[in-house]
Amino acid sequence: MVEADAETVAKLAVELGYPNDAQTIDERIAIIRRSDLLLVAVTPTNTPVAFIQANRSCIIEIGFRVEIVGLVVSAKARRGGIGRRLVAAMEQWAKEIGAEAVVVRSNTQRDESHIFYPAMGYGAVKTQAVYEKHLRQASART
Repeated sequence: MVEADAETVAKLAVELGYPNDAQTIDERIAIIRRSDLLLVAVTPTNTPVAFIQANRSCIIEIGFRVEIVGLVVSAKARRGGIGRRLVAAMEQWAKEIGAEAVVVRSNTQRDESHIFYPAMGYGAVKTQAVYEKHLRQASART
């Protein structure tokens, strides 16, 4: 994924209910690319239709793992194997960097993902609550 993909990635994020603008996504791409994985899938005409983001994580009591923190496939491109190919590419990267496991969290409301991940060999290990505390104000939008 490159900065030029920011506008399309922002639109894909909106499809899942995460409103963003291209400038914010562009800034995040630059930060993430320094150490983690960002891949974008494109059509034969070079139109982005999906992306995956995965982070390295070493948890003292669990070990070194990779976590899928974002996988979005455009509604128009779903059911064509793009998600599977992105996950396979991410898993290859995880093996290459020596990760012991890959983890993914999925909102309970995303019914399709609860079919997709088990079909890819992922097993549910726990249910948990997620808590969030914002540390800075969102920038003012005009």
